[in-house]
Amino acid sequence: MNKPLNTKDLKAVIDSNSLWQAIDHMGVGVVITDPNLKDNPVVYVNQGFTAITGYTSEEVLLKNCRFLQGAETDQEHLETIRRSVKEQQATTITIKNYKKDGSYFWNQLIMSPIYASDGRLQFFIGLQFDVTKDVEEKKEVRSQIAHLSTYDPVTGLLSLAHFRSELEQKLSLGSRCAVIRVNVNRFRYINESYGEDTGDRLLIEIAERMKRVLGPDTQLCRSFADDFILLLSDPKNSSELQTAAMLSDSLREPYNLGGEEIHVSFSLGVSIYPEHGETGALLLKHAELAMKQAKSEGLGQPLLFEYSLMDRLLDRMRIEKRLPVALDKGEFELHFQPKIMASSQKLIGAEALVRWYDPVHGLVSPMEFIPLAEENGFIIPLGQWVLEEACRQAKAWQDAGYTPFPVSVNVSAVQIKHPQFIHTVERALEITGLSPEFLELEVTETIFNDPVVIKDKLNKLKSRGISISIDDFGTGYSSIHYLKTLPIDILKIDKAFIENTPGSEQDNSLLRSIIQLGKSFGLTVLVEGVETKEQFDFLSGNGCDLIQGYYYSRPLNLSGMEELLRTLKPA
Repeated sequence: MNKPLNTKDLKAVIDSNSLWQAIDHMGVGVVITDPNLKDNPVVYVNQGFTAITGYTSEEVLLKNCRFLQGAETDQEHLETIRRSVKEQQATTITIKNYKKDGSYFWNQLIMSPIYASDGRLQFFIGLQFDVTKDVEEKKEVRSQIAHLSTYDPVTGLLSLAHFRSELEQKLSLGSRCAVIRVNVNRFRYINESYGEDTGDRLLIEIAERMKRVLGPDTQLCRSFADDFILLLSDPKNSSELQTAAMLSDSLREPYNLGGEEIHVSFSLGVSIYPEHGETGALLLKHAELAMKQAKSEGLGQPLLFEYSLMDRLLDRMRIEKRLPVALDKGEFELHFQPKIMASSQKLIGAEALVRWYDPVHGLVSPMEFIPLAEENGFIIPLGQWVLEEACRQAKAWQDAGYTPFPVSVNVSAVQIKHPQFIHTVERALEITGLSPEFLELEVTETIFNDPVVIKDKLNKLKSRGISISIDDFGTGYSSIHYLKTLPIDILKIDKAFIENTPGSEQDNSLLRSIIQLGKSFGLTVLVEGVETKEQFDFLSGNGCDLIQGYYYSRPLNLSGMEELLRTLKPA
């Protein structure tokens, strides 16, 4: 049974000193003022008030609370308190006050009028809470948020939003300026191979080099994971490209990260105000177009924006939009370029090459649509189609009675890194019935950027009986170590090494060395791009195993390849 409320004891506690002592122990400051006296002076403060402010009762009695104010006390907050007193209303406010020793504290003040039994205003009572810690923590959070909205957390450079604001402000002055966009080529591979911590250290070092080259007054921005933007103020005529070239040279110097030397390449695009646009958005877009064009052409040097790039952009957008439609409508087909033995000129295999015949624009160069497909991910469905079609055709030739020979299919690093790649290859073999020994996958040296992941997948493919060849050897990030550790069967030397053979003794020596290098690792060596009998004779006399090129045959469409098969016997 509940005990009845003892109002008599409760009233005694309220009227006694014990309640005030309890409030003192809670650290709550209590101040009472008398609005009926001139200047609304203090007539009572408790020990909690003294503990918070440092002022004793004797020091503050009959004084207005202005002694708590200071230089940074908000006048609006003070006006709220004055209005509350004037209108005899309760209010709550957090105000910056000052202690006796001059230090500040944040005072959460709850004040209310006290009325006599006849309704007369007698006093104002205020409860004080020192909320300095909470306020400062919130201020710090707000400051951090503001900093993050202004600066990149990794490099400390400007954020894109703040850079845009600085750019527009600069343009409003009407003086000449230039925007340079810088992209770190293959940064994703660096992150994947070395880890994000190393990637971040690289970004920081790139930012520091930019500052050293361009000076402290240049506005620098990290706009994306691997993308930087800088604003050159008041550059002299024709100096923009010189500055960008100087920056490019500095950025290409090797980076020492964790005791390992890393070489990084960059793509740079430049746009100039007012020639290339009168708004920040246009200048940024045009610098980006120039940068992407420099990247696609592998220039290694800054590229100045030209309006002709807009036409290329429209072509790019048209091609990108048409790719999925072309696949659905069967506009892609395979051509096959034979591979022959250097010793006997007997057919030993064929490389499947995708071709696109657009019904409106005709033949579209692979150099136009393959890089786009790799960039936007369309290479995954397109690559699957090429793989399945090549396997299907190879099996069809076998079923037609031709002596079986392997067909090779180019696969990019994007495809190999796809989580379903192994399944895609296995399914192509399964649905076509082609034996794995008659499938060869040609991979480029870009796979060396992520050797751990790639090696595991190549080992799985090799264990299934599929051959692996390195395509365009010598044009990318060559590493003799990977020739030894990766499960490679065929070394395919790029045509760039045969162009001046046998006329150039220097090229001849280099080509002999590469052939011997491959054979020392037990690899079959193939040279592509062979166009003349002199080149063929040189290669066959220097230990080359296989050749591929116009000397023997151009890439052939299906009917052309079948005509060749009818006239030649495979080895």
